[in-house]
Amino acid sequence: MAALCCAGALIAAACASTAPQNELAGTRWRVETLVGQTVATNQPTLEFAGDSIAGSGGCNRYFGSYAVAGEAITFTGMGATRMACEGPIMQRESAYLEALAAARTFRRDGDALVLTGARGETIVLRPQ
Repeated sequence: MAALCCAGALIAAACASTAPQNELAGTRWRVETLVGQTVATNQPTLEFAGDSIAGSGGCNRYFGSYAVAGEAITFTGMGATRMACEGPIMQRESAYLEALAAARTFRRDGDALVLTGARGETIVLRPQ
């Protein structure tokens, strides 16, 4: 009887596993290039946690949800804080958040994560 109880407990524990939902869950990234432009300072970041994302756009914090199916990716429910920063930083942050929302596919290229939009625009990220 004890063996049966132990087996049941093991099965229940396996079913309640907190394993990542996909290969991106639990990863943290920093933007290296944004639509072909190198980003050297105030680099935006992207963190995948469960089905949520969060990060810094270079000035403001942002958040949202994501879903993957094969190589397809969608970002939804995006929101951000509204602090003001210098013009160039704000412009790059806007471009980043627009490119992130427009991303349709992802792929790994060595240690890089490449997000690509429908028009071919890319965001290249490196592990943080």
